[in-house]
Amino acid sequence: MRIALALAVPLTAALLQGAIGPLAVVGGAFPNMPILVAGSWSVAAGAREGLWWAFIAGLATDLLSGGPLGAFTVASLPGVLLVGLGERSPARPVPLLTAILAVGAAALLTQLLYVGILSFLGQPLPSAALLAAQTVGVGIYTGALAGVAYPLARVGRRLTEQESPF
Repeated sequence: MRIALALAVPLTAALLQGAIGPLAVVGGAFPNMPILVAGSWSVAAGAREGLWWAFIAGLATDLLSGGPLGAFTVASLPGVLLVGLGERSPARPVPLLTAILAVGAAALLTQLLYVGILSFLGQPLPSAALLAAQTVGVGIYTGALAGVAYPLARVGRRLTEQESPF
């Protein structure tokens, strides 16, 4: 069950990023659905599992986006790794506010790294002011949505705890 969850949720997040992401833009910012689910799972279950979620979601996002293959995948791993470090106990979960801030920071770091990779590869980018506002907005928007995603990740972890293949 946990392996199915680790495949279905990140792939669904990548699909939603392409399908709903453009419709959910608020003030130029959009939610980073792959980081939302991978970061929330990483906070709930730890970095080892979160990295798999980020890798699967990142690769699917790269394939669906038409951008440079591997760019989003590489950009997503460090933030998800950092928010998942440390002990994770179902009996003593990470507080909700901490999780919201952590997932928001992971989204911000991912966006910064992705923009850096695109810049390095010579991809056209919007103005620096717009890019900075959009990047911060992505972190805030994704962090706010973690208020819903992280509690769901905790429930998912509890329900699948006995059968962890990782």
